[in-house]
Amino acid sequence: MVPELHPQWLTLDFGALLTKGAAFVSVDAQNGILDPAGVLAHEGIWKGARDPGGSLHNALQLASVLRRASLPFFWLRYDRFTGEALPSTPLDRAQYHFWNKDYAGDRARKDWECDLVSEVRAVLKPADATLVYPGWSIFTGTGFARWLTQLSVRTLILTGYHTDWCVEMGARHARELGFMPIVIGDACGTVQPLHDQSLEQLNNCYAPVLSAAAAIGHVERVLAENKNTTKILPAGVVELPATT
Repeated sequence: MVPELHPQWLTLDFGALLTKGAAFVSVDAQNGILDPAGVLAHEGIWKGARDPGGSLHNALQLASVLRRASLPFFWLRYDRFTGEALPSTPLDRAQYHFWNKDYAGDRARKDWECDLVSEVRAVLKPADATLVYPGWSIFTGTGFARWLTQLSVRTLILTGYHTDWCVEMGARHARELGFMPIVIGDACGTVQPLHDQSLEQLNNCYAPVLSAAAAIGHVERVLAENKNTTKILPAGVVELPATT
């Protein structure tokens, strides 16, 4: 459930925040979580995710509207098997071994677990950025913050999985780096009650939490206003600024 917007965020102009200097950021919309044959299928996050009102459905609905606002798109993925290749601490080695000790998939299967689900791959555009991040935060060990800065992005429109892990970590880290995260609560997912608890914590402390419908409403209002104020001139006609 998306919590009621905390009063501290009520003065924000969400239309402007979601359409100017903003980027759509999808976290971990990948097979390992959202496919019934994925390594984390036992969590059940995939169940209902594609149905109307489900987390993946809502994320893709929002993405289709944000395309019209010409925002940059980032599709980020976490590789739970990265500990096999990267230097690690004793804590990392213990955790990765515990997670994966019974996993029988080969390297190709592990790559599949980390790959984006087919519904996302179907809507990718050539200019979209995809990357695999090696830690809990989408900013650690990646050039993500630099890309955002180069694109003059300040607002991150966050969707994805898991709400209580990588989404919350990304939102909190974004605030520390001077970005403005907005979390789309019903376009995220994890197990309950952690999903609701994480959204409540984010909304109370770190980032506004909106529903996909609310975010779409803000964006469509701005797009309509821009369309109504755009003056179309005949070919070859240049409008000069008014003089006094």
